[in-house]
Amino acid sequence: MEHFYSQWLIQEQHLLNDLLSAPQDRPDLHIPLINRAVSHYAEYYKHKCQLADRDIFRAFSAYWLTDIERSFFWLGGLNPGVVFHSVPLDLTHDQSYKVEQLRQQMMRRIHEVEEKMRLVEEAMAVLMALAAVHGKVKNGEARGYTTERVGEMMRAVLDEADELRKNVVRKNIEILSTAQTVRFFASLAHHHLCIYWQGIIIAIMA
Repeated sequence: MEHFYSQWLIQEQHLLNDLLSAPQDRPDLHIPLINRAVSHYAEYYKHKCQLADRDIFRAFSAYWLTDIERSFFWLGGLNPGVVFHSVPLDLTHDQSYKVEQLRQQMMRRIHEVEEKMRLVEEAMAVLMALAAVHGKVKNGEARGYTTERVGEMMRAVLDEADELRKNVVRKNIEILSTAQTVRFFASLAHHHLCIYWQGIIIAIMA
């Protein structure tokens, strides 16, 4: 995942450069750029999903990110609320209303998914206790049994959290004009790259 992420960041920088240089009065150029941005982030989730298939615990930890990136973390990825900081300010009244409705829907879903994660943490303790009671303690059997069951539940939580992250972006795109969407993706990429490089600098200086 580290190698993929390093290459993905290079592509994100190229994408940002093209988004920033796109003329605001050329909608014919906006659609290809928007599709490219959507594909770029979809590729990240594809590789993350493949990692989760192999090792849900490593996927959930997002070990390939810097410490600064992880400070914006929520259940295995970026806090979806951060996305709203990249929404352009030049919204119509109707757009502002829809964005606020989306934000409120997101907050409700965040609480729902967090509740499921709380149940996973409780289940982890219960399964460990049950495994020990039933004698599955030799040769690490209790740990293996618990890890498998908890891993299944964590995967379900991660899938829901990732779907929420993707849905917030998708719904914002539906609300914004193409020119606004280009600026939206430019802001997302810019903020992410700034956070990444800040994390790298801090790691070097530590």
